[in-house]
Amino acid sequence: MTRRRPARAASAAGARGRGHHTLAPAHLSEATAAATVGVVVGGVALVITGVGIIAMALTIGSRYGGDAPPNVGALSLAPVLLGVAILVLGGALTAGGLAVFADARRSRLLTGIVSGVAAALAAAGALLVMANPPPDVVLAIALTAATVLFGVAAILLLRPRR
Repeated sequence: MTRRRPARAASAAGARGRGHHTLAPAHLSEATAAATVGVVVGGVALVITGVGIIAMALTIGSRYGGDAPPNVGALSLAPVLLGVAILVLGGALTAGGLAVFADARRSRLLTGIVSGVAAALAAAGALLVMANPPPDVVLAIALTAATVLFGVAAILLLRPRR
């Protein structure tokens, strides 16, 4: 039996191999890059939602016209805290996704963990929306889609590199 030697490249350009032919960055697979884009878009959506909730909470007293209840300040405390929490989560997802694209150190791990937390919160929110009568089906579908998006992104970001 004869052993065949591998064929040598005819030029230095051939020896270097083929270039990167996808739109994804070289350090990410196409699926991971698509999931990271979804994380960035979802993070921006959460930032916008957080700002909207904060604005709604700070203007809650104007909804009562001239006769506001005496505890109107206490009514706005919970929505302001919720809006700030959503704003921070959205900012962390957006910054994490951009850090993954920039190939920052440990960005995949941290963004994957934050994405997993966002998926768990979205799943809990979908269950709460459907449990309270009357159920809001549109909001439950949106939260379920967010659960899938952030869950898949967490799986892809947390898996070991190949």
